[in-house]
Amino acid sequence: MKKITVLMLIFLLSVTLVPVGAFAGSTTPQPPKDPGGSWAEGPPPNRVDPAKPALLFVHGLNSSAEVWKNNNDMLQRARDAGYQTATVNLYDANGTSQDMWDNGKLLADKIKVISNHFGKKLIIIAHSKGGVDTQTALAYNGAAPYVQRVITLSSPHHGSQLADLAYSSWAGWLADIVGSQNPGTSTLQTSYMKYFRSKTDALSNATTIPFFTFAGDNWSDGSASYILGGLYLSSFGKNDGVVTVDNAKLPGGRVVKVGPWDHAKVRTGSYVFSLIQPYLQANTPALNQETEALSAASSLPASALTSTYSEIDNSYFIRGGDYNGKASEILTVENGVKSIDLDWISDKRVSKLELTKPDGTSEIVNLKAGYDDEIFAGAWHHNAVIKNPKPGTYKLNVTIPDKGAYLLIARYQAAQVPELKYNLNAVGPKLNLQPQDSPKSVTQVTYQVQYYGNPQQGITPASKGLTVQQKTVNPTGQIELSKADKPGIYSVTYEIEGTTEAGYPYRRTAVQSIYIDADGNKYVD
Repeated sequence: MKKITVLMLIFLLSVTLVPVGAFAGSTTPQPPKDPGGSWAEGPPPNRVDPAKPALLFVHGLNSSAEVWKNNNDMLQRARDAGYQTATVNLYDANGTSQDMWDNGKLLADKIKVISNHFGKKLIIIAHSKGGVDTQTALAYNGAAPYVQRVITLSSPHHGSQLADLAYSSWAGWLADIVGSQNPGTSTLQTSYMKYFRSKTDALSNATTIPFFTFAGDNWSDGSASYILGGLYLSSFGKNDGVVTVDNAKLPGGRVVKVGPWDHAKVRTGSYVFSLIQPYLQANTPALNQETEALSAASSLPASALTSTYSEIDNSYFIRGGDYNGKASEILTVENGVKSIDLDWISDKRVSKLELTKPDGTSEIVNLKAGYDDEIFAGAWHHNAVIKNPKPGTYKLNVTIPDKGAYLLIARYQAAQVPELKYNLNAVGPKLNLQPQDSPKSVTQVTYQVQYYGNPQQGITPASKGLTVQQKTVNPTGQIELSKADKPGIYSVTYEIEGTTEAGYPYRRTAVQSIYIDADGNKYVD
């Protein structure tokens, strides 16, 4: 996994514990009115120009065509510029996000219908996973003859590490309630998207239709899910709160712009339509030197794992479970920790959070929640920052109405805990993780391997989250995933324990996604 150290000082205020205020856009969204497969023509321009293509707008994960209309002037700006428009609902609009294979097939059928309706080829503008669904429609389902070009807006062409997180062993309780483990999210795991890239990029028709990509790198002033998603993703690079800039690049595509947008702003007309408009013309403008370099970097081919170097990030401590009115978790803090960002995600809003410090004193944190409509759609985020915590044991006591489930993500800004570094090697039907230069401070690593089935064959209740292996080893021993021996997606959750040179214990959690295809090839980001 890629690791980039990012300082989050903007979030750290001068007091010990910082409660977070109300988040923008934190109201519960209304369910869509139209089902998957429905489409609608947008407001017509004053004069239809037969030389101009029609624009088809495609939504993303856990979403619907309403995102192009609600708090969004994209369709109006397109109309004012003289374009005919249409929006389409994929299966996500029915309430459960589907994978790119099902959505791609549905979208291909609608592309043909909509193109014939307008009597011209389409330019597709796709947000988030809609870009992956669109490429599937073109490359696998025969929709390419009806499309002139595609513009993707923060599409996870290489997956999202938030999808990996949603399938960690600790996320299962919350996922069962809010439905965050679904076919759409499953196939956005980075390992499966690495497989998708290797399969799709090898097709002769993969680049027949030009793709132009946009990405956002500013999540700090967005909704709760973007702020807290951005904090988690910051270890993997610049991001918009859901997708990293690197993962929004498409092999064979052309990067147009990386701008100061979160995952919602990048699809909003007032922020991006003027930048999109030059790429709606018959002759697209040349890219500048910066974007040409970004485009070249995005063209690196994906391949199955043979032997690759990987770093397991030691920034996070993750826990989850169910609750019945109350829940509690323990944080172990070592020396040298600058801050801890807390994200308590639950199916209901937290009524009260009490923090007990190592000296026995306690204080109440008055949290205001933000609603998630992305990877953890249907859940509530609650955030606080502990600045300059003293070493020791901290206890979080949370009061939540009724029964439900939660996921806690604690991100440590610390210098005393180095990364674990591994060589990942595919050996026959097995996948071995051999440590390389493991830090002396690590005393043991416990890993749990869960199997989630093969997305292309459907996920059955019998295979969903089935634990196939769990073991504790010392950091110089070999981690052997011997049970990861059949096609499908595996989630590996690592529990890392150690002691710093100053003698203080620490605990961390890391998550890794692995996909094995029908031929036994392994894919790991």
